Formats: sequence, C-alpha cells, structure tokens
Amino acid sequence: MKKNRRFWKCRLGSAVTTVLLFMGASWAQTSSAQSQSLPALGANIDNTSVSGLSSGAFMTSQFFMAHSANMVGAGIVAGGPYLCAQSYPGPRLTNAMTACMNPLTADVGPNTPLLIKKTNQLASAHQIDPVSDVTKARLYLFSGTEDHTVSTIVMDQTYAFFKKLGVPDDQINYVKKVAAGHAFITENNQDNACGVTKPPYINDCDIPQAEDILAQIYPSFKAAPVNEQAKAMPFNQKEFIKDQPFTSMDDTGYVYIPAQCQKGTACSVHVVFHGCEQGATVKGVGDQYYDGTGYNAFADANNLIMLYPQVHPSEKLTSTEPYNPKGCWDFWGYSIPSNPTSGDYFSANAPQIKAVYSMVQRLAENRE
Repeated sequence: MKKNRRFWKCRLGSAVTTVLLFMGASWAQTSSAQSQSLPALGANIDNTSVSGLSSGAFMTSQFFMAHSANMVGAGIVAGGPYLCAQSYPGPRLTNAMTACMNPLTADVGPNTPLLIKKTNQLASAHQIDPVSDVTKARLYLFSGTEDHTVSTIVMDQTYAFFKKLGVPDDQINYVKKVAAGHAFITENNQDNACGVTKPPYINDCDIPQAEDILAQIYPSFKAAPVNEQAKAMPFNQKEFIKDQPFTSMDDTGYVYIPAQCQKGTACSVHVVFHGCEQGATVKGVGDQYYDGTGYNAFADANNLIMLYPQVHPSEKLTSTEPYNPKGCWDFWGYSIPSNPTSGDYFSANAPQIKAVYSMVQRLAENRE
C-alpha cells in the first residue's frame, strides 16, 4: 500500500498524533533549535551506517571509507567511487562534473585502478581506516535507467571499486533496472513521477528505497511494525563546525531518536546525506528529505537513530562562505578554498567528514 505523506501531515492536529510524533524526540521539546545540543545516548558506534543521494552519495563513499572500521554498511544512490574527482590530472571540479557524472563512455569515466591505488596509499598513511575493514560491509547501490545526471557508467565503477577492495558479491545489492531519474525513490504517490529529474529529487517509483537500504545493511532488519508518524527534530549543528569555517554546513541539523534510545537501549546510528538542492534551507524543500524519504518510519522497530546533517547553498562568496551554489556536499574540494587542488576533503580529518563524525561520536558518548 502506498504511503501518502500529505495524509500524515493532515493528521498532525490530533492530540494523540502529536504525542506520538514527539515521543521519539522529547529531548528537544523545551529548547530552541540552535540552543539544543545533540545528546549523548551511548549509541553503538561500531554498528554505524551511512547512505545518501547524488553529492550525498559521493559523501557517503568518503565518510564510509574514512571510518570503515565503525561502519557496517552503506547505501549509495547515484554517486561515484571514493576519490572520483581525482580520476585524472587537472581541476577536481572539472573531473567531478565530467568523469564523475555523465561521461560519454566508460573510458572517460571514473579511473578506478588509480582510485584504488590512491585509496591504499591513504590507508597506509593512516588518513583513512584500513582497507581490510571494508570487506565486512554490506552495500546497497542504485542507478536509475533514466538518470542522466550521474549515469550508470559511473555507478558501475562504484560497484567495481568495492569489488576490487574485496567486498563479496553476496554483500552487495546493486539495483540498476528501475526507470528512475536522478532522485531518491519512494512509494509515495505525492512525489515526482519516477522517470523525471527535478526538485526536490524525490520520486515515486513504487519502491521503498529507504527500507531497502536499511534492510540490506542490517540483516536482522524488521520491516514492521513501523512508525509512519516519526519526525526528525532540529539540533545545534554549529557546535560541530565552529573551528571549520568553510564547510558550507548549516547551523542546524536534524535527528530522529526513538524513545527507547533515550531510555537506555543501545541503539545504532544511520547517517543520511541529502543531495544537491535538497538541504532543509533550500526554498521549497524544508522537511521533505529528512521526513519524507521513509527512513524514520523504521527507526523505532530497529533501534536506529537517524542523523541528517545539513549543508546549504552559497548566496555569495565571503570570508567564510565557499562557492557552493547548489548546496552540495564536498566531493571535489570547495571546503579547502586555500588549496583547491590538493586540499583534504576526503580523509577522516576533512572538514565535513570530521564534523559529521563528531556528531556520531556525541551520540555514542555515555549518558551522564
């Protein structure tokens, strides 16, 4: 049965629904978004996972590779392999917009052998976790047949990248026969038609992609019961980026915390990276990605905390604002404006990766 997001929104007026909505995030009821800190909940950091669309999928690869020792899996929807923008000599942005998006042929797509070599070098230098940690992961990969933004040529190399690193076939679910445009897909008939590519890049393809991602990553995943009314709450993201001014990250992030995770249950964290033009501050988007893609519904039944870090589009260049007009996650180096050709946007110490991992660490800290 299709899920209609407007149906749930129209029920928000009832007192019973309101109680249900806020049970999972009662920690935020008495404070404003910018003053409310992300809580320490004793989450199991060694059971962390991550997923994302488009630039969020590229960031998923980066975050996953940087901290693979703590990762049990990843969901990559329309994104390229780790370090993709370093496939060829020349500006990384040029590579990001050509080889890593919609190359004419595989020969000018991601240079996977070189990316594997660079990955091994980074692991040997202890800039990312050991490559051997990747082999235990469970992966969900997706490429729509109507996606001409990040094509299947690129996603095929994402699959090849993980295979070369030793991830067994039976740990990878690569879906590439759905006639979807460049979008995260749902079974919500209020979303865009399946084959289009247009904002907010959430399409109805009669497939619950969030559920499929989580089910692939967590073998013991429970598809029911679900909490269709679960809504993420804002938290102060600024405290995690105060010493890193060029991240393009918002002051506010979002998180959904099941009630039992606040009361002593050792939950896990799933990080969700939105794509370009999908952040909460983008006009017309609001809560559509962090509440409308389907992840929250399965959090309660699976003891999962859903973390939604946020980046925003740049309006103009300033001393602290990098050029990021579409609000993308950094997979080519804009967060290192002083050194755009060799700056670190990809390791455990990269500005965005460091900030988001600090959020995961906070959730994993023991309760006071």
